[in-house]
Amino acid sequence: MHRFAIGRHSCPAFLVSLAAAALLLWPTLALGADAPPAFTSPPAVQGDAVVGATLTAVAVWTGDPAPTVKYQWRRCPATGGSCGSIADATAATYVVTTADVGFRLGVKITLKNNVDSINLQSVTTAVVVAVAPPGPTPTPTPTPTPAPTPSPKPDPTPDPTPAGASSFTEPVAPIVDIKARATMLRPFPIVRIRGYFKHGGVRVTLLSINAPSSARIAARCVGSGCPVRSVRVASAPARLHAFERFLPAGTVLQVRVTSAGRIGKYASFVIRAHSAPLRNDLCLMPGKSKPSACPTR
Repeated sequence: MHRFAIGRHSCPAFLVSLAAAALLLWPTLALGADAPPAFTSPPAVQGDAVVGATLTAVAVWTGDPAPTVKYQWRRCPATGGSCGSIADATAATYVVTTADVGFRLGVKITLKNNVDSINLQSVTTAVVVAVAPPGPTPTPTPTPTPAPTPSPKPDPTPDPTPAGASSFTEPVAPIVDIKARATMLRPFPIVRIRGYFKHGGVRVTLLSINAPSSARIAARCVGSGCPVRSVRVASAPARLHAFERFLPAGTVLQVRVTSAGRIGKYASFVIRAHSAPLRNDLCLMPGKSKPSACPTR
């Protein structure tokens, strides 16, 4: 057996070789430790809650070895409660169907590797609505034979405005049944809220309104945890950054989207602890401040 000398002592050569091999292998063994799966960004749903639209599940996760991923889309009651799994809806995307009208949609993502298995469900979407079919193309009206142009009559002279009084002009319009004749904003506004749960409330990461540019937006916050009491935006689409922060349980957000002569959108959110905000969607009739149920025809 070969020996070598270190100072005054001699050691077997193969012992030194074993020690060197252990030192070389130690970083590899340390770096190769398995890690359980974990979400670094919770599941969320992207897309509009409208029949025919495609929803996409998004999330960010870690794990070593890389975990397998399973998706399960779920249908949830509009006013909260237990969600049920949708049969055969196990892909990263989901196309909204007529069976989803009146419900909210969410997705549960399950991660699994040889260390552990975890799952987490997203915040649910807005209540699913059906897109109104386009109206029939009107039949062109034949051009009538021009009639002789009558002599114009002068407009009546209005009474003078008393000194110090503020004048106004009322639009001339026939008296009609507003609810029956008013038309809804097109496209109808969509109010989205997104975030994640925190102790005692939720952290809102997105509060947005998608609506025609002519729409006006007014948001109101009720509760001791409100960052501001009200926000007004002159045109859409818009994001309400003032409320994109932590909101404690019990806070109420009210969003109104209106346009003159059109049926507008009302959405309210009650912030809850350990649960998605309780949402309520209604309509705003022209000239009315109190929200009511949306017309079904």
